[in-house]
Amino acid sequence: MKRIFFLFVMASIGISACQNKATTSAGNEFQKELQEKLKEAKEGDVIELPEGTYELNRTLLLDSIPNITIKGKGKDKTILNFKDQSEGAEGLHIKADGIVLEDFAILDTKGDGIQVQNAINVTFRRVKVGWTTLHNSDNGSHGTSTVGCTNVMIEECEVLGSAKAGIFVSQSKNIVVRKCHAHDNTAGIVIENSTDADVYENLLENNSGGLFVFDLPGLRKKNASRCRLFNNHIINNNTPHFGKRGTILSEIPVGTGFVLLAANQCEVFNNDISGHNSLSGAILSYRAFAKSFDDSIYDPYCGGISVHDNKFTHGSGQADSTIGFAHLLSSIFRDKIPDLIVDGYENPAYKNPNGQTKESQRICIVNNANITFVNLDMPNQSKYLSKDLSKYNCTLPQVNAVKLNL
Repeated sequence: MKRIFFLFVMASIGISACQNKATTSAGNEFQKELQEKLKEAKEGDVIELPEGTYELNRTLLLDSIPNITIKGKGKDKTILNFKDQSEGAEGLHIKADGIVLEDFAILDTKGDGIQVQNAINVTFRRVKVGWTTLHNSDNGSHGTSTVGCTNVMIEECEVLGSAKAGIFVSQSKNIVVRKCHAHDNTAGIVIENSTDADVYENLLENNSGGLFVFDLPGLRKKNASRCRLFNNHIINNNTPHFGKRGTILSEIPVGTGFVLLAANQCEVFNNDISGHNSLSGAILSYRAFAKSFDDSIYDPYCGGISVHDNKFTHGSGQADSTIGFAHLLSSIFRDKIPDLIVDGYENPAYKNPNGQTKESQRICIVNNANITFVNLDMPNQSKYLSKDLSKYNCTLPQVNAVKLNL
């Protein structure tokens, strides 16, 4: 039977006339008690956080104790604020299976808001993570970060102000991200080097870029595959880039809706992708960024991509021309960059002996409303640049839905 811990505040503070509700300064005693509850919890415990705003100054840790639920009274009612953090980087750092986090907020951490590593069965539900000073390069990298995890559910969460990705999933498998609101981050959602991901019914707005599926060299897990990106509203992601330079995200033009980078067996469908000043979408090889890598196993190319039945509406503002790839696009197209771009790189191993691309590795682009398109032919310095979509008039088998075993 689950034991329930009720955490009571040790000192009360005044009532805000503006908000007409109590705001609680937790102090050292509250923080100590909460950390002790996390340390001493037994499998199956539910740790309940009361309503109020609690000021904490060091990372909370949960390590190796499985099947713990941490539950607040609502993402705008139970708030853990780390604005004066002096120890650690994350707000909440977890290495434990069967974790459920729901109905509370973590704000203004030095590093990632919530980080979960190497865990099985992870659920974020109605959690808010972010930074109250938006578009600040000193903000933490990620709102929610799950790395090396299996069976990940992130639903009805709000992430804002991250200097890299609001929702970041890396080197994981069996992932669902749904009904979340990611806004005012450098990137709304990033799925990196992960297998079997469903990302759907999310609202991604006012980020520098919306939704990204990357497969990068040099990581322990690589050559991931299978994603479905569908029924998302990806709109007006034109916020100037405020993250650190030198990352792959800093190579993506501001004003981009979605990017598949070295992705395989991915399906993008039924999305509303509108209001982007640079790119509505791109299907790119890692080679498009002219970056060297020393990884003999890594496949830098896209294959088996289906983009269908989306609605594209281009933005009316000025396209980004400040970085290498963006400068290339603006030099060719000025402010009339096509909605969807394919770079033209292809793995020779994807071809049959007759030189034709294997059916399973084709890129298919069909039934997308109001789309403009270009194959940049980057391997030949755009010598044979083409806007002909007829070569991409094909269909691929549907990618299977993700089934979580939570």
